[in-house]
Amino acid sequence: MQEIIGSLQYPFVQRALLGGILVAVLTSWMGILVVLRQSSFFGDAIAHSSLMGIALGLLLGINPIAVAAIYAIFVSFLLPFLRKHSHLPQDSLLGFILPFSMGLGVILLALIPGYQPELISFLFGSILAIGWGDIAITAILALVTFLVMFILRGKLTFASFDSEYAKVTGIKVSMIDTIYHVLLAVTVVAGIRLVGIILVNALLVIPASTVRLFARSLKDMFIFTPILAIIIMIVGLLASFTFDIPSGPTIAVTSGLLFLITLVFTKFK
Repeated sequence: MQEIIGSLQYPFVQRALLGGILVAVLTSWMGILVVLRQSSFFGDAIAHSSLMGIALGLLLGINPIAVAAIYAIFVSFLLPFLRKHSHLPQDSLLGFILPFSMGLGVILLALIPGYQPELISFLFGSILAIGWGDIAITAILALVTFLVMFILRGKLTFASFDSEYAKVTGIKVSMIDTIYHVLLAVTVVAGIRLVGIILVNALLVIPASTVRLFARSLKDMFIFTPILAIIIMIVGLLASFTFDIPSGPTIAVTSGLLFLITLVFTKFK
């Protein structure tokens, strides 16, 4: 315990905890809609597709996260366009976008001379390396996401439950879907800096899925999911500090274990 308390004195640990809490809140809000819409594959596809943006940023010497965010938003607008003109289901289109983008990303990475140690951090996260600039950007994203979700909360949840009936009531479902996809893309890219491309979907899906096991209403999900996500983030980070193991995978494993414990408990109850 003394080691944990002592580690909190270091600035990089403080930044990691603050940034982790912000990302936990941000991903938990979006994760509720992801679970309601059953669109976890979209978040996973965006995360893996962003490898192309990261590779392009590294190749051009530009901030890789910024380029990945731009590419993720581009994919968010591209998806409804492809659905409209191809008449294919979303999962089929994502099945095209994901390998195509990852393939381009790997090709671009092959063009970068020398060893790229940053690539490992983008794949598995590097929460201990985040700076105050990263925290400021994450805080702004969290605030914007909260405001948009608060203003459009009725339409977003209605379209998530029953898009066809939402259209009948006059809601512009296509516009709501586009807003949702853009917010999700930005959220995924924000999480990549902390837990990496491979593990970011764990933050999106697992906390909301865990709360859904015992939540009695949508209000309960919006209350308890951020709380649970923050607990997962803090416990995972402290465990990684204590046992000197990678933080991103530790956070993902912590969330998975908590889901299994909750599942067993609710079953017995």
